[in-house]
Amino acid sequence: MSDDLFDITGRIILITGASSGIGAYLAQGLAARGAARVYAVGRREAQLASVAAASPAIRPLVGDVSTIAGCKAVRDAFVEAEARAGVAREGVRLDLLVNNAGVKVEEGEWGADAAVEEVAERLLAASDASWAREFATNVGSVQWMTACVLPQLARAAQAGEGRGCVVVNTSVSAFLHKAPGTLYAASKAGAHSVAQSLATHLTRRGVRVNSIAPANVPSEMNDPRDPHSFVARRAADIPAGRVGAPEDVVGAVVYLASRAGSFVSGSVVKVDGGIVMIS
Repeated sequence: MSDDLFDITGRIILITGASSGIGAYLAQGLAARGAARVYAVGRREAQLASVAAASPAIRPLVGDVSTIAGCKAVRDAFVEAEARAGVAREGVRLDLLVNNAGVKVEEGEWGADAAVEEVAERLLAASDASWAREFATNVGSVQWMTACVLPQLARAAQAGEGRGCVVVNTSVSAFLHKAPGTLYAASKAGAHSVAQSLATHLTRRGVRVNSIAPANVPSEMNDPRDPHSFVARRAADIPAGRVGAPEDVVGAVVYLASRAGSFVSGSVVKVDGGIVMIS
């Protein structure tokens, strides 16, 4: 049996949505565990610089993955950065892509006793543009970014040991339907569906695709200081008896991206303290 089941030393990693929250946790956590270069992708340059300050292995890469053109630009910038690091362009590999980028617009909420007129009004609170933007970022980017770096992923996969894989952050919102916020939940369910389809088509080509579904992990989108956030509203209900920590998410991704998880594809790891099973 391998002595290096969870070893990711020397890996080349690209993470979208890495300027804060779970993306930032992952960039810093994977760099700390020996990744050679972790490309932290995001729209906010100052925040990316702050994330990158934690390790020389983290390389900030400003980009927007909400369009196909944006994903292609991120791919091109990644290949150029690898070339500057001494890798021949035709030999650039990517050991792990984490599709983590996500946005959440304000949606209407209502109480249990709300009249149907109020519910109807709240359901129309998010605009057409908000629906388009959220689906482009939360769903479209999963397929687009994966497609853009697929040759680099397949090249890395030839070395085995779990290399050349994709992890998608679908969030437990993909599986929860009771709370108001249909747009975000629908977009994450869409991301889950895309991840499953990609796993079906790519695993035979050497590229594994899995998802993580975090919940109750503090982030910019899920701030425990905000009484309306999911983690604040449900903290007392978490079966595990605590709020999640960065290590919980990092550990799940290390498993999926290493030799330990190299026979796993098309799976979802719920990093939620058990909240989905009681919801």
